Amino acid sequence: MPRTIRLAAAQMGATHYADPRPKTLQRMITLLESASSKGAQVVLFPETAFTTFFPRHLISDPVELDSFFEHGDISTQAQTKPLFDRAKELGVDISVGFAEKTDEGETFNACIYYHAKTASILSKYRKIHLPGDFEPFADPEATNQLEKRYFKPGDLGWQAFRVSGLVESPPERGDPIFGMMICNDRRWAESWRVLGLQGVEVVLCGYNTAGFAPHLWGSDKNMDPDQARGKALFHHKLVMQAHSYTNACFSVSAARCGLDDGKYDLIGGSCITGPEGELLAENSTLEDEVIVADCNLDECRAGKERTFDFGRHRRVEHYARITEQTGVTEPPKLSTEPNGNTAATNAPSARTSDKKIRVLLINPNSTKAMTDACVSMAQSQLPPDVILTGFTSPRPAPNAVEGNFDNIMSAAAAARAALPLAATHDAVLVACYSDHALIRMLREELPHQPVIGIMEASLFAARTLGGRFGLIAVSERSRVMHEDSIRHYGFDGFCAGVVSCKLGVLDLHDKSQEEVMAIMCGVGKELVERGADVLTLGCAGMTPLKAAVEEAVGEDVQVVDGVLAGVQHLSGIVRMGGRTAKRGVYKSSAAGRKARGQDWI
Repeated sequence: MPRTIRLAAAQMGATHYADPRPKTLQRMITLLESASSKGAQVVLFPETAFTTFFPRHLISDPVELDSFFEHGDISTQAQTKPLFDRAKELGVDISVGFAEKTDEGETFNACIYYHAKTASILSKYRKIHLPGDFEPFADPEATNQLEKRYFKPGDLGWQAFRVSGLVESPPERGDPIFGMMICNDRRWAESWRVLGLQGVEVVLCGYNTAGFAPHLWGSDKNMDPDQARGKALFHHKLVMQAHSYTNACFSVSAARCGLDDGKYDLIGGSCITGPEGELLAENSTLEDEVIVADCNLDECRAGKERTFDFGRHRRVEHYARITEQTGVTEPPKLSTEPNGNTAATNAPSARTSDKKIRVLLINPNSTKAMTDACVSMAQSQLPPDVILTGFTSPRPAPNAVEGNFDNIMSAAAAARAALPLAATHDAVLVACYSDHALIRMLREELPHQPVIGIMEASLFAARTLGGRFGLIAVSERSRVMHEDSIRHYGFDGFCAGVVSCKLGVLDLHDKSQEEVMAIMCGVGKELVERGADVLTLGCAGMTPLKAAVEEAVGEDVQVVDGVLAGVQHLSGIVRMGGRTAKRGVYKSSAAGRKARGQDWI
């Protein structure tokens, strides 16, 4: 079933400085009712929607300035509450921008997402990229932009959030993922990418954007006003379409537009954009107007899983400059030698920051939830110089590895997809608790990066920490396979036993956590009774339950999780300069394959 929701942008025409608040509020309610009549489920209102865009004015009277701000819970205060009450009556979610003043007196350019079904604010965003200046221009005819004077930069970041009740979604997808930004944020790729990295499916952006304002844009004051408006409108659509495409998401933008007070020119251009960058709906006036579009969120998947599959294609080791630097640092100028020749000074320079150890965790099955759980569990215990990145094998990899056929199929799918990414990391951890074929494949084909599986890593740790270890296996089949692997690794003399939980791999996620926890804790206690003083968790999917097992067996027994053990093991190997030896069994056979015309990778 398609995950289709109907989104709306409620564009607002001119709002003058002296317009009474009830008049503006009634316009907003009328727009909301119009959107509802068109079947809209979510309606976006513009930036600072309840008043004119006051930051263009220099306001010295503190009482007058305060009148433009909202205090406390915007959904319950008297001058804005009727909008939210009507949204609840209609069963329509709304996102609306406003000037916020906190109880501590801090001021922000903010917006919220109001969930009609629960009559609650699901999320709040505070504008981060504040444009303009603190002081007004000297030219009295200039249009000012004084947001830096009246607002602090936002302090909440870009947090994606899920919204329930809009559409039925299969469990593997979950409820729709939304994110918000305000006006100038839309021009900055970083705003979109932070939301994109959280899987955002719909971005909401209200704005007030000047048309002819040469002082603001740094353009020619003699420029034709219509040409200036056309360029501002082009830039608006450019960023909405381009960034919707590069993050494979839908976006909705809602303008405050028209000619405020007969002189302040604001563009329209409210639009709804698809994940391929296509315009699905667009306003045609500079007045109050509603547009709607049906958006099938499943259309985001193609971009997120292919062209913009961030987990496979991003190269964060080369992005440090983005977060370490704000202003522009140009390369050194070319110097002129006495003979008139130009000497190049563009040799690569070493990074000044300490190098991070980048470990790639590869889940060879196609269940992303397992990857996310492993990475999430490990994040809190990472050394400060280690970055852990998760990768989930794409289909046709099986969604669980429960036997030899699954092992080989998952290894083939993972190897081809992950090799280019793995080559950019310092080490690779294979997150399948087995003697998985992918481990040896990567040791052969990667240039030098150390590779280990979570089973082998956990056994090394267990042998270090205790005299006898026990292994908590998922199924009866995995119990037999683990016993064989323990003999292969040479640890059978130190093994107190392998006991099965009699579950399937996906049961670790599909069954209730309480049920799985009780079974695992019972198996752990049985192994301790057999003489184990260290326990290892026999599946990557068991990672989140490590603490429960530790509590069940007591502090004198160590519980080893293969993911944590593997990350620490690999970090140590990298720090000591260890590399995979290429003289013997792990020498790549790529040259031989190529000579035979079988250059598959």
